[in-house]
Amino acid sequence: MNSTLFQPTLGLSKNIFYFFFLAIFTASFSFQSCNPAKGMPSMDTYSLDQNEIIKASVMSLMKKGGKSFSSVSGDVMGLKNQINDLISYETDKGPTNLKTVKMWETMMDPNMNLLGGFLNRWETDGKLNGPFIKEAAGVVSKNFDKIISLEKKKKKA
Repeated sequence: MNSTLFQPTLGLSKNIFYFFFLAIFTASFSFQSCNPAKGMPSMDTYSLDQNEIIKASVMSLMKKGGKSFSSVSGDVMGLKNQINDLISYETDKGPTNLKTVKMWETMMDPNMNLLGGFLNRWETDGKLNGPFIKEAAGVVSKNFDKIISLEKKKKKA
């Protein structure tokens, strides 16, 4: 008896064999299409490093929320400039990087409850209370983690 590569053996009928083959192929294809970074540019170590550096700077700055805004306004402006430079860098990667750019724009939107909103409220109120700072820092940190995670999920060059 001569058997070929695709001929079912071990007593499986042809229909069952082809069903399992099709099921495995479909499942592997489906998992690939669920990749959140699919169609995006390659992972960029500069972006990843900047995301982590900026996150550390932001967390350090947010801890100072109990101080008057005017005493740290120079630090805030420097941080905003650093973030705007990174947003420009990410934008220059083209339309395939739109998801990352949108995440950064949302993070910096002064009307949202993320970093932009925190900085806006701090500037408006002058000082912030401890529980608010702690809660806001947790939310901002989680959203930084999402941006960093997205960058890490991009294909390596």
